[in-house]
Amino acid sequence: MAAQPQQEGFPPGPEQQGGQRNNPPLRPHRQIGAGDAPNTHENRQGIAPPNVHNNFEIKPHILHQVQQKIYHGLPEEDPLDHLDEFDRACDLITQNGVSEDATKLRLFPFSLDGKARQWEKMIPRGSITSWDQCKKAFLAKFFSSVRTASFRTNISSFAQKHAESFTDAWERFKGYQSKCPHHGFSQESLLSTLYRGVLPRFRQMLDTASQGNFLARDVDDGLFLVENMAMSNGTYGEDHDRTNRGSIEAEEKHKKELKVLND
Repeated sequence: MAAQPQQEGFPPGPEQQGGQRNNPPLRPHRQIGAGDAPNTHENRQGIAPPNVHNNFEIKPHILHQVQQKIYHGLPEEDPLDHLDEFDRACDLITQNGVSEDATKLRLFPFSLDGKARQWEKMIPRGSITSWDQCKKAFLAKFFSSVRTASFRTNISSFAQKHAESFTDAWERFKGYQSKCPHHGFSQESLLSTLYRGVLPRFRQMLDTASQGNFLARDVDDGLFLVENMAMSNGTYGEDHDRTNRGSIEAEEKHKKELKVLND
């Protein structure tokens, strides 16, 4: 049978190349469900500690110490307290040539569980390479703006309770500040808030010890006076505000307390 002539404008077919048919290459077999399960595994950690020398080792008791204070990401947990406890545990590690980043970035994931652990797994791979970055990311996630607003409200609306001692009121006020160190209030504003929030008896004591006007006092001097009042007698206002009793005993006791503060 004579070969058919090649049509103009078209390449020669396989039967026209040397007069022989070219068989197509064999295609590898591909299973439809082959992609349903991973066949490789890569490091997916978002926290990437720097490399250290080969003999670096985290002792089991240190790891155990870290895991005694697990953070779950629950609303009632304090992320700042967790960082404090974690830092305290890591301070037990002393090894020359090993940076803080290397140690803390390796240990921090072991201090997390629940929602906090899921957050750590979702960090983009290799995006955190320093302890400072890690802390900022952690607090950005778990110290919400709502939490900050709540503590700022506690500070700005502070009021001493009716049966609360001056010492307890001062400690509670400082506690609000400690739980939200980024509250943004100046020391002047804080002392003014305290002055306006304490019971009338203690405002009078602050004024009397400040030549009649506590708010005109220097900030450092005012803070010293408040601390002195809190330390001098932890039972100020032990039951209730006594400004309206008007008894001679109460007045005499009041004068003695003022004398102690001014001495």
